[in-house]
Amino acid sequence: MLSKFELFVKRISNWCANIGAVMLLLICLITLLDIGGSKFFALPFPGSVELIGFLQVMLIPFAAALTLLYDQHIRVEVFTDRLPEHVKAIMDSIISLVLCLFILVLIWQNVVFGIAIQTSGEVSNTLRLPFYPVIYVMAFAFISLCLAFLLRFFLFKSRTKGGTK
Repeated sequence: MLSKFELFVKRISNWCANIGAVMLLLICLITLLDIGGSKFFALPFPGSVELIGFLQVMLIPFAAALTLLYDQHIRVEVFTDRLPEHVKAIMDSIISLVLCLFILVLIWQNVVFGIAIQTSGEVSNTLRLPFYPVIYVMAFAFISLCLAFLLRFFLFKSRTKGGTK
C-alpha cells in the first residue's frame, strides 16, 4: 500500500516540477526579451518585473516537493549529527508530520486569502492582472509538498519499525 502511495506522490511531484521547469523557462525568456528589447531596440518587455515576480512565487511551491523527495533541500545537522539513527528517524518523522500539518494550514489560508483578494478585485499595478489566480495556483502546488511530507512521515515511521526506506 505504501509503495502505491509513494508512486502516486512521486508522479504528482514530477508533474509539478515539470510545471515549475516551464515557469523557470518563461522567467528566462521574459528576462531575455526584456534585456534584449531594452538594449537593442529601446523597447523593454512591458510588465516583465510583475510577470517574473508572479512566476517566481508560483515556481517555489511547484519545485519544493521534488526537492524534498530527493533530499536536495538544505539541512542543518549540527545538533543531530551524533545522534543514533533510530533517534534521527523518529525526529524526522515527527518533523515531517508537523510540517505536513503546517502545509495543510498554509493551503487553507491561501484559499481563504485568494477568496478575499478575488472578492476585493485587487490587481497588479502595471499589467492590471488579478492576484487571486496566483494565490490559488500556489495553494494547489502546496498539495504536492504536503503529500511529500506525509510520505516522508510514513517512510520514516516504517523505518523505525524495522522496515526499509
